Amino acid sequence: MEYAKITSGDQRYPAVKGEVIMALQASVAQFKNQFFAQPNDGGSIEQADFRSMAQALYGLGVVEADISFDWCPGQRMVTAGQQVALRAQIKLLAKTANVSKPNLAVAA
Repeated sequence: MEYAKITSGDQRYPAVKGEVIMALQASVAQFKNQFFAQPNDGGSIEQADFRSMAQALYGLGVVEADISFDWCPGQRMVTAGQQVALRAQIKLLAKTANVSKPNLAVAA
């Protein structure tokens, strides 16, 4: 198991400052136009497209650097473009989650 000690607002790990968490990793494959992921926590995820898969993986705390892509005979290969798109979508989700919302208070 890999552990990380969070000491600052590190974007890689969606955790509270100072919290010790396990860095989740996921293996992604494609079979019959469906994406399948197996996080190292023992679960499995099935999604129809890379955006849905990115949301599911990000929701578990998997970051773009901790994704690997597997291929076995009988499966479709996850193309380089799909790999880049999935990682970019997770990175975008992390970036938009860390953007602070503007103060909308109005002085009366």
